[in-house]
Amino acid sequence: MNIIAALLLSLLSEVVFAQGMSHHWIRMGAFESGPHRSLHLPVDAPRELEYALGALPANLASQAESAATQANRVTLALIEKGKVVFSKRRDGVHDTSLMVSYSMAKSLTAMMVGYAMCDGHINNLNERVDQYVPELVGTAYGQSTIRDILHMASGANASGAHGEPYWGFTSDLRDHKSSYMDHLQKYKDSKTRLFRTVKPGDEFDYKNLDTATLMLVIEKATQQPFHVWYEKTLVKGARLAHTSAWTLEKDRRAVAHALFFATPDDWLRLALHSLDAYAGRAGACLQHYMQQAVSDTLPIYKHAEFSRYGYQFWTGATGMNHSVFWMQGYGGQQIGIDPVTERLIVVASTDKDSSPFVLFRDWIKTKAQP
Repeated sequence: MNIIAALLLSLLSEVVFAQGMSHHWIRMGAFESGPHRSLHLPVDAPRELEYALGALPANLASQAESAATQANRVTLALIEKGKVVFSKRRDGVHDTSLMVSYSMAKSLTAMMVGYAMCDGHINNLNERVDQYVPELVGTAYGQSTIRDILHMASGANASGAHGEPYWGFTSDLRDHKSSYMDHLQKYKDSKTRLFRTVKPGDEFDYKNLDTATLMLVIEKATQQPFHVWYEKTLVKGARLAHTSAWTLEKDRRAVAHALFFATPDDWLRLALHSLDAYAGRAGACLQHYMQQAVSDTLPIYKHAEFSRYGYQFWTGATGMNHSVFWMQGYGGQQIGIDPVTERLIVVASTDKDSSPFVLFRDWIKTKAQP
């Protein structure tokens, strides 16, 4: 039996946690190779995680324990200067369990745009989408720039609850009832608001199809499937240790806005890689892109936690310094990163609550332990 076959068989015995488009988690069977999913092997020399458990001050350790043991919590980890200082998992979650991203996948997709630009596949972010994706000529998405799409500012009339153009959109993609392109080509005109047309770049408007457009730009620019580009960039860059997966839609394209799966420790590696990219430890070009991704932002109105939105990253976190940026997924999937203190929080949940946000806010305000 070859190595790939052995890995696939090992996955068959795994419990995979995934959340439906509801407030409940569903226990699913393990992933198999096939038309619905792409599986990605780890690197030969994965990143070794360093630990300094017990390093938190007593009050923060107690606060972390309280947040980590909420009934809706699946995993919670804190990292400081590259070392895991707190980690807790729900019983039954193992090193090889696969955890769903939901919309944290949007931030990963945006990072892959940065890789494409740094490798010379994308000239600049002010180019129109239809220069790369001719199938979108004559649509609201085609006339938007890549920067507009990164900002969730296409102007397309495709927004709804949780970014869905209609309820069940993500489920339809997962079940191969539709494809991204089926939907993107429908949006010919920009939306109107109070008798004016919302032009690309005018305002933030959270839409899953905006991220889908970024995925298509990556595929066309790099001339390879998105999930193959993922292997060449994030798997390699983050030095993942376990098999990860993207769900594929009807056209065998990755569901880039929501359905990515990685193990608990590989989520830590992806978080650390995001900080490394921002800090210049993954090259000067990617550093410039990541710093631009969280500083070139549009305002968000009437949001309890965030006031700005960058390149598929949430910024302007209430009560935190302006450098902090977040990945956010439906149901409480969260990664918060503070480049100033080099502190990170990585959370998986079955429903969102405020305790991880408050914990991270309180932690990054404290001085580092000697």
